[in-house]
Amino acid sequence: MSGPIRAALADLLKIQRFTALILDGRKWLLPQAEIRLLGSLLDIDQEVRAPGSIGAFALEDEWWPVYCLSGELQLLPQLAATRRVCPLLGNGADRFGLVCDRVESLLEPPRLAALPACMGPPGSPIQALAPFGDGLGCVTTTEHLAALIAAVAENTDA
Repeated sequence: MSGPIRAALADLLKIQRFTALILDGRKWLLPQAEIRLLGSLLDIDQEVRAPGSIGAFALEDEWWPVYCLSGELQLLPQLAATRRVCPLLGNGADRFGLVCDRVESLLEPPRLAALPACMGPPGSPIQALAPFGDGLGCVTTTEHLAALIAAVAENTDA
């Protein structure tokens, strides 16, 4: 296991509470403390847009851009029909909404496993894997999702 992968796993192991964001049946686990609010899709203002966003959500006197990603974390240009809820994610530096099919709080900390080296290329938002239901969940953070969205939105606009 390489140094960066080991360091990412060590940081994640300190987190006690995770929440699963379900996108197209894929499970993405994030630290629960990074979910600021579960918003309604009806509260998304589709006229206020950042690059790559589908609109924005007003919270704390600021606009939080809202994105729609596929289960493979591809930026979608419009709201997918299966999306039902919009968690607003914030870590102090990054703030945005991510429309999801479902959001589930995990009652117990998941067992985290280090990524195989082939899954940890630079720019990958996946920081660890965790058994989840009948499959695996990909563990990430708001910071890593924000970096991915920024990179994809920049390439889309170019």
